[in-house]
Amino acid sequence: MSKVLFVDDDMNLLQANQRRLRKTFQVDIAGSGPEGLNVISDKGPYAVIISDLVMPGMDGFEFLEQARQAAPQSVFIMLTGHANLDASINALNKGYIFRFLTKPCKIHVLEKAIQAGLEQYHKNNQLLKSNQNIPDQRFRKKVLVVDNDPEVLSVLSAALHATGQFEVLTAENGQVALTILNLLKIDIILADKDMPEMNGIDLLAAVHENFSEVEGFLMTWQSAAEMHQEIKAVGAAGCFEKPIDTTAVINTIKDALHSAPRGQIDGIGTASFLQMLEMEEKTCTLQVRSGEKLGLLFFQKGRLIGAETEKLTNEAAACEIINWKNAVIEIENIGRKKEVGIHRPLMHILMEAARIKDEEDLKE
Repeated sequence: MSKVLFVDDDMNLLQANQRRLRKTFQVDIAGSGPEGLNVISDKGPYAVIISDLVMPGMDGFEFLEQARQAAPQSVFIMLTGHANLDASINALNKGYIFRFLTKPCKIHVLEKAIQAGLEQYHKNNQLLKSNQNIPDQRFRKKVLVVDNDPEVLSVLSAALHATGQFEVLTAENGQVALTILNLLKIDIILADKDMPEMNGIDLLAAVHENFSEVEGFLMTWQSAAEMHQEIKAVGAAGCFEKPIDTTAVINTIKDALHSAPRGQIDGIGTASFLQMLEMEEKTCTLQVRSGEKLGLLFFQKGRLIGAETEKLTNEAAACEIINWKNAVIEIENIGRKKEVGIHRPLMHILMEAARIKDEEDLKE
């Protein structure tokens, strides 16, 4: 039986979850971050570690940072209230956690999230045994599923995540969805038509107006043919009838991502394009692709402040990305990164990249 650790300062909630889940999982509990670290040391390893965000003394993020050092192969799930949604999404975007769940969380939703975490844990172990790198979830396309039915959220998000190609986020209403869209670059949104507070039609209209790069799809119990005019009016890409056919959803999303127009630039050298951004003092994030390789370059007011590939960061990553052949650049008009990891001017980075390329050419 797979081992799961719950960390929360609410002992009543811990004991209740332990009772409800003990037939399916081996569940240990800890009432604080420091206690959780001790449990990991004494009883680990754990496949899945679930932590509340708001705890006295050591909060969930502090616990998570230290737990990742002690248990690097574990999969982490964060429990959070709506008031802490911004920080939670930021942690998810940085690749720190596998999934976050809003409190109060229904037991069947929690159980399915744990099961998805276990599957990811076993995949990670298989990759490590075969000496393959664990894919960085930050480079996956992001899909947001919006529905006030927790069963739909669980089933659809599990099916999408099981493909290994998407990072899946969920929201139980349109207002939460808009918060997520303002914080994070979303590629696809699936919204239920009938939701309280903001229905799917109004949500997709707001998405079309404010996030035009996002492909929107409606979900409804009505006939898709009956919704044709409304779908067209809000700029949605299509409609899925309920009960949802997850296979059809996955195939449609793959096609949409493959064919959707992007802010892409090719046919120009990466170095030349970076110099253009510097001159125009742009703040943006670049996704640079070359074959199967993908890297990120972060600009803040024309200054290159950071870079990442799946293996490298900052200057080393920037030099590698600049030297990639046949690169295609996707532009996000947002600055994802605030902290500065690259301190030398862009020209120094370009010269260093050129030096590295010359050395590699001589070896050939």
